Amino acid sequence: MLVVLAVSFTSVNAQKKVDPVGTWEYKADQAPYEYSSGDIVVSKEGKDLKVEIVLGEYYKVKGNDVTYEKNMLSFKVYIESESVSIEASMKKDTFEGKASYTDGTIPITGTKKK
Repeated sequence: MLVVLAVSFTSVNAQKKVDPVGTWEYKADQAPYEYSSGDIVVSKEGKDLKVEIVLGEYYKVKGNDVTYEKNMLSFKVYIESESVSIEASMKKDTFEGKASYTDGTIPITGTKKK
C-alpha cells in the first residue's frame, strides 16, 4: 500500500502546472556574445501568453507563436532576420531548453527573477 501511495504522489507532483508568467534571466553560452544572456519576460493578456526577450537596456524582441502546454513554453523570435525557435521545460524557479535556428541547436537555461 505504501508503494502505491508513493507512486501516486510522485505522478501528481510531476504533473503540477507551473505558472510561466514573470521575468526569467536566461543564459545561452553557445550563442553569439550579444545574445548569450538576457531576460525572457512572460506576461498574460486575457488567456494568451506574450513573450518578449530583453537584451541590454534598449533591445527588445517580441515572441510569436507562443504556446504553453504540459510545462513546455515554446515560441519564435526573429533576430537579425533569422527565425529562432525556443522550447523551454519550465519548473518552479528554473527552466532548461533549446534554441534552434538554421545553424543548429544550442542549449538555453534560466532562473526566475524574484
